[in-house]
Formats: sequence, C-alpha cells, structure tokens
Amino acid sequence: MKVKHSKYKNTGILFELLTRQLTSDTIAGNQPKSLSFLKKHFNSKTELFKEYKIYHTLATQKYDKDTQATMLIEALLKAHGNLNKGQLRREKYNLIKEIKDTYDVNDFFKAKITDYKIMASIFNLLENKEASPLSIVDSKVTILEHITKKLKKNKQNSVLENFDKQDKDTRLLTYKVLLEKFNDKYKGLEENQQTLLKEYVNSVSNSPALKSYINQEIKEVKKDLTRYSKKVEDKAIAIKIQETKNIITPLNKNSSVKDDNVINLLNYYELVNELKTIHG
Repeated sequence: MKVKHSKYKNTGILFELLTRQLTSDTIAGNQPKSLSFLKKHFNSKTELFKEYKIYHTLATQKYDKDTQATMLIEALLKAHGNLNKGQLRREKYNLIKEIKDTYDVNDFFKAKITDYKIMASIFNLLENKEASPLSIVDSKVTILEHITKKLKKNKQNSVLENFDKQDKDTRLLTYKVLLEKFNDKYKGLEENQQTLLKEYVNSVSNSPALKSYINQEIKEVKKDLTRYSKKVEDKAIAIKIQETKNIITPLNKNSSVKDDNVINLLNYYELVNELKTIHG
C-alpha cells in the first residue's frame, strides 16, 4: 500500500535536506543560512528537535530481536504523543516559511532522500491523521523490518567510522552529510582549510571548543604571517602582510562564532598557503 506522504511536513526529511543545503551553500561559497536554520529550529528547547530525535532513532537504531524493536516503536510513539502539538505545528510552519522565503522550493525538495520509504513510514505512523488502520500496520512492519535488518559492513574512512560511533548527536549527522560531499568537492583545498570547515560543521551547537579552535588557529596564522613577512623582499608587500596580521584578532569570551569569522580565517589560510608556496 502506498503511503500518503508530504516532504514538507516530514521532520526527518526537513533536517536531512537542510544538512544537504548546508553542504551546497558551503561549496558555492554562499552564506550558509541553512546552518542558522538548524541552530534556530533544531535545538534542545524546540519541540521540532524532540520530534527529529524520534525520527532519527527509528531510522537508525538497530536490534536483533523483533521484541526489542517493537518495544522501541511503542516507546517512541508514546514519546511523540507527549509532544506539545500546537507548539510543534508553529515551529514547523515557521521553519517551512523560512525555507520558502530563502530557497527555491522546487530545487530544495527535489533531492533524493536517503531511506525515503522509512521516512515516509515514520511520518505515516507519527503524523498522518488520515492514515488508515491498514497503512499504519504496513508502516509499523516496514519500520520493524528496518530496525531488525542486519547492517552491511561497508569500507569507510576513519573519520566516518568515528562518526558512526557517535551519531546520536544532531551536529554529527550534519558533519556526516557534509563529509560525504566534502571529500569529492573539496579536494582542491589545503589541509588547514579542510580541517576548519570540518570543525565548523561539526559544531552546529556553536560550542566553546569551536571558538577555542579558531582562536588557536588565529595565533598560528599570525605567527606564519610574521615569519613570511621577513622573507618577502618587496617591502610594500611585507608591510601589507604586517597590516593584515594586525587586524586579525581572536574572538573574545562574550562573542560567538559567526559565519564571517570562518570565512575570514579561510581567506587568511589562503594567504598563508600562497606565501608558503612562494617562499617555502
């Protein structure tokens, strides 16, 4: 039986599409508004995030026994029933409105969805008020089979292996989606630029660790610029390098990491890498 389904209302799909858009925005060099949407709408204070965790658990949790899978489904159904539905509707409405105001909706929603059948079944089970008893049973069976399906062991790089051990955290799901695209699209970037972008996406919550990382990198960039300014024979260029070094300042205790901070550091890396190529 075909499940009646709406991508617009499916919280799991909305999150996946936003993380993909984050990748697209980053690759295109655009301001990643998708990251702001993730921080705003998928944080610990929102009902939308609580619903997303239910979607994510049903889509990723694995058990060997049907009894365990059934208990999980029932527990998550109960948890979904306890959500504030009025607040959830408002949050989802506001998110979809912001997406429509920012992106071409047809382009945004046309992407192929990972495990679409599972996401549609979860939506049917949790949210579809028009679902028939038969379609609900079909959805439960689909989810049950998915949870108990044996995982195929695929060869992964060490970063993704580490991710798989920690994928309960929302920010790490963002990181995985970016990394899959990242390895193909960012081969031309230097290692320091790649590392910065990975750290940035890995810290959707804007954690203190990200600020600490950026401040440490700023110190290293300033040291590099000081060293290379002494190697440059053209005094005018040397002065410009020193001026650039002087305007680079670390983030203070009260400030948060903004997109511009990351973009600026990427540009400083570009300067350092160019100087390194010329002067060794």
